[in-house]
Amino acid sequence: MNPGNSKRLSTCWLRTAALLLYLLATTAQADFIVSHREPAGDTDKRDQYTIALIRLALEKTKATYGAYEMRPIPTSYYKLRARLAASNNQYPNILLEESYDDDFVSKSKLDFIPFPIDLGILGYRVCFVSPQRKAEIARVTSLEDLKRYRVGQGIGWQDAKILKHNGFNVIEVEAYESLFKMVAAGRIDLFCTGANQASNELQAHPKLAQLGLDNSFALVYKLPRFFFLHPDNHLLKRRITAGLKLAYSDGSMQRLWQENFGPGLNLVHLQTRTIFSLANPFITRLDPGYEQYLFSPLSPP
Repeated sequence: MNPGNSKRLSTCWLRTAALLLYLLATTAQADFIVSHREPAGDTDKRDQYTIALIRLALEKTKATYGAYEMRPIPTSYYKLRARLAASNNQYPNILLEESYDDDFVSKSKLDFIPFPIDLGILGYRVCFVSPQRKAEIARVTSLEDLKRYRVGQGIGWQDAKILKHNGFNVIEVEAYESLFKMVAAGRIDLFCTGANQASNELQAHPKLAQLGLDNSFALVYKLPRFFFLHPDNHLLKRRITAGLKLAYSDGSMQRLWQENFGPGLNLVHLQTRTIFSLANPFITRLDPGYEQYLFSPLSPP
């Protein structure tokens, strides 16, 4: 063979191999798509941490599992619709943040990753209070007295089931934003939300002049929240599990948690409130191994 032809052939093979490697890398990047929920509106900050945590877990595993792409599912997908989409595997690799529930796990078609993605902080609840009831609720000293008031919660929320089980008068509402309007207008007496969320939510609703936060008590119950996914998405489960554990081990998850939740927790002063502990009977079949990752804001620093 002519040496010049041999050299040209070798160069051609090298270019072809490089092109194939590029195409494989591009295909891998396009193929590993992770779908997630977007916030319900401009004022809804709840999903910002979740989205950032998914990205952190994916970044921590990038060297092992390769590139990825994150895609939001439509914002019209409230919790129940999002669950249905995940059960039907309607979008690639949907990850949903959900509170664990024995009944939900047994009846749904979804699998879950038993790592508490918010380190248990959403089990600490403080409440927005209607202007008509603010003064009298501030004087409540017993759980039984507190149960006399109407508490708004979202449809499908684990919190609604827990509050009902503990004897509260619960009014369930589909649209998250409606809960703020209802408590400000006195249509419900209380709307309880995560202690880490309350101050941001108050600041996000400046037009609701009557919206106020109770400063006298907090509700506390176990509310483990995990990533749920379709059981066929084995690679997604392995990757996110590995990423969460890596992020926890090197402290980057705790730093993300502190950046998102620390300032808000400091503003609600949990340690100065009366604490009412509630039972959660809906997690009896859950392995308690997840508890090693929980953080209590009531513990001394």
